[in-house]
Amino acid sequence: MSWYNQGYQDGEQGKTQSATRDYQKTCGEYGLKVDEAEWQRGYAKGLELYCIPELAYSKGREGSEYLGVCPNDTSFLTQFERGRKEYLLEQRLGELQQELERTERSIHQLDQQIRGESDSRQRDYYRAQRERAIRHYEGVYRDYNRLRFPDRVIQFSFGS
Repeated sequence: MSWYNQGYQDGEQGKTQSATRDYQKTCGEYGLKVDEAEWQRGYAKGLELYCIPELAYSKGREGSEYLGVCPNDTSFLTQFERGRKEYLLEQRLGELQQELERTERSIHQLDQQIRGESDSRQRDYYRAQRERAIRHYEGVYRDYNRLRFPDRVIQFSFGS
């Protein structure tokens, strides 16, 4: 096993240095020794690649977690957070879209139940449920659109 390569992979993946403790524990159980100096050398090289600020945005956009391992944290973190916000927004929009689809199916099912029901009290009950489902759908739809199409503030200045 190449401890340099293992360190490089760990650094490239943005893992913390505590990974060596896990290796020491696991390898120690089998009587193997971790070459910490080689792991550190590889880790530092891998971290150089992981911590490139230009790649931070895509890491955040993919939904990766950042464990605070980069030496030049601020520029990396700025880009990472920008990507992370987009990732979280996309996740939330997906959840809302699923809720809209689920509610649409529920409304359709209630429509069928209303049409097929001969008891007027039961029909009224289904209508009330349908109205609640429609109000819920409208609220979720508003939330979806508010996130999808946020209000933009445009400022104009007319000379000084």
